[in-house]
Amino acid sequence: MSTTSRNKNLVFIIVVLLLTNIAVLAYFLWFKKPVERNRFTQEKRAGMVIDMLQKEAGFTDEQIVQYKQLKDLQEKTVKPMFDEMRKAKDSLFRLMTNPGISDSVVNSVADIIAQKQKALDLQTFNHFKNVRALCKDQAQAVKYDSAIFRMFKKMGKQMKRGEPAAEPKKN
Repeated sequence: MSTTSRNKNLVFIIVVLLLTNIAVLAYFLWFKKPVERNRFTQEKRAGMVIDMLQKEAGFTDEQIVQYKQLKDLQEKTVKPMFDEMRKAKDSLFRLMTNPGISDSVVNSVADIIAQKQKALDLQTFNHFKNVRALCKDQAQAVKYDSAIFRMFKKMGKQMKRGEPAAEPKKN
């Protein structure tokens, strides 16, 4: 095969590949709708928790009203805690730009983050403990405990895989 015919073949293949790429891009840009990520809004998560409390733990409408009050208080309490945590983590990672930073400074900032995480975890623990106190009897408390443990286990598995929390199955 001569050099000229080989070059013509290569040019032909390149043109075909280029046209194929353009066609695929055009298809995805004009005809294919973007796939929405399965993200849950705060309202949707709250609805899922309320649904779980009613169906699995047997919460009454009165208990749900009390739960909503606790949830609102929890959100107001933890929002600044999350903001402080984010700022502390930002300050930790900004330290990377200083090549001469000592390990003691890095450890000090990491300790501050650990303290903030501990406070956040204790606040969350107390919130779930307060919700549990809404249970009218021991049988309901056991159902609540079971539902909460299942929810945490499912969330932990999904967080490991980087997936959003799934909706509970409807009965």
